[in-house]
Amino acid sequence: MPISYRSILGVEPTDSLVDEVERVVNEWLTSKGLPVVTEAGTLFNNGREISRADWVNGHVMSRRWQLREHWDEPRWFTGVRAENRIAVTSITVVRGEDQARLWVDIDSPTLRYTNRHGDEVLETQQSGTPRVIKALIEAVETSDGSALPFSDPLIIASRTHLEELLTILQDERRIGAAFVTTPPDGVTSAEWAQSTKEMIHGTEGMATSYILDPGLLSSFNAVAKTHWLRAGSLRTFLPAAKLGDLSDAYRHKFLSQHRIVTANARGLSRMLRNSEVRRLSQLRLPATLREVDYGLLRSQRFQPLADFQELERENENAQASGNVEDLIALNAKLAAQLQGQQHDALVALEEAVRLMEEVDDLKETIQVMELESAELAARAETSQDLVDALRRRLINLQAVGDAYAPLDESERTAYPDSFYDLLERIGEFDRIRFVGRKDPALALDEHPNIAIAVHKAWDALAAFHDYANLTANGTWTGGGLYQYINDGGHRGRSRVLGYRPTESETVQSNPRMMAERTVSVPPAASPSGTIVMTTHIALLNGRAGAPRMYLHDSAQSDGYVYIGYIGEHLTTARY
Repeated sequence: MPISYRSILGVEPTDSLVDEVERVVNEWLTSKGLPVVTEAGTLFNNGREISRADWVNGHVMSRRWQLREHWDEPRWFTGVRAENRIAVTSITVVRGEDQARLWVDIDSPTLRYTNRHGDEVLETQQSGTPRVIKALIEAVETSDGSALPFSDPLIIASRTHLEELLTILQDERRIGAAFVTTPPDGVTSAEWAQSTKEMIHGTEGMATSYILDPGLLSSFNAVAKTHWLRAGSLRTFLPAAKLGDLSDAYRHKFLSQHRIVTANARGLSRMLRNSEVRRLSQLRLPATLREVDYGLLRSQRFQPLADFQELERENENAQASGNVEDLIALNAKLAAQLQGQQHDALVALEEAVRLMEEVDDLKETIQVMELESAELAARAETSQDLVDALRRRLINLQAVGDAYAPLDESERTAYPDSFYDLLERIGEFDRIRFVGRKDPALALDEHPNIAIAVHKAWDALAAFHDYANLTANGTWTGGGLYQYINDGGHRGRSRVLGYRPTESETVQSNPRMMAERTVSVPPAASPSGTIVMTTHIALLNGRAGAPRMYLHDSAQSDGYVYIGYIGEHLTTARY
């Protein structure tokens, strides 16, 4: 079952911690009209299952509550199908001698539906921030490394606060994201905090949010350098940010003022929340929680045996008494117990199948990444050889200063910050025509660590533009796009990684898969008005939906390169 909410927070390891968490959980269950579980075991109430498991190992004491309940289909979707409508909320508290943790997960049903474009979509049913997490944050002192969780954005208005913020951003102990934004010109921090509340809605317990006062923006950028902010922008800082390290800046997604102002606030909130949920669900749990999780799972697995032994004693007593009402009540308990165990068995089987599939995917991803790494290393070596050769030529021309002059900021590629920005700026390439749908590309921005794919796509677009331009004016006559990329003798840009000239035979022989790759184009590119695009760029492999960019080279007929699709991996025999 996919995770739709995860919060892992540090708490003070007080003697009363477990009792205080239990009080809040019991109040939450009572508010939902459910009974409380006073000891390890399971209760059934109108189709809902409430359980508690305890595990003690040395000085570490842990307790977990789980609520399994049926979720109705969301009203705003039509034609939704879901084989399993069960959602599970898990609340775990762990108290050791020196530290303690509070861990809340919500596992949601998966929705399967057809969107407005006729595509079948798999989507995790959304959950809001559970009321119990808000109550827990208020009841016990929580933290995320050096960050403290707040419902509203915290305004950074002094030098002292700025130093604390910089410490939080670089904190390796932090688990959740830190959203840092700064007001547009002419807007106060308080006004901007009100405007951005909806944008960060639903991330409570998963992330912390900060409003940087405009007067501190230049001081922040002087330290952050490569992780800069602009007025009206927002950056998502993942844990252990390496401020000033350009290679690390790719990890921390950036939203421009234009994106924030023009986009729907709820849409941005959904993107930020989904991105954080996806990252946290894939995160390796801290060692203490992994050990506790295993111990609690074992405790839960042995609990049914204890319950059955108790039922066996009740059965002996009922048989001895011959009381029909006792026998009927016992039969109802047995039926509920059996129903719960059947459900647990199905969930365990689904999880085992999912884990096996993940192992297979990871093996293939490792192989692909090893090949990509070798390709990048070879290109880096070639680039360094070229730089060295050009420097020697400049030195021979008595231009030693130019040979070793640092790169000017105006000479750096001004990469877009997201696929939203890429589509907004694609018009900068007058030899590129985007003829696909925007939605699949915009959906990529929900993934963490997508900046690498954005930069890779922009480099490829720049190369396609130069190729089409040089072809149209007759400067390049060496062949098509593939020859251009691999020639190196021209003066155009040609930094294209992950170029795939065609699809596999399996894809090309499958009408449904080929239909996914069929795109409408102008008559100048194809008299029929459509073309099947099989040439593509692998923007990432095994991560962030393995995004792809599909294209058609029409430079030699009408002077353009057409982009028909940017989005998650299209259907193949494996995907």
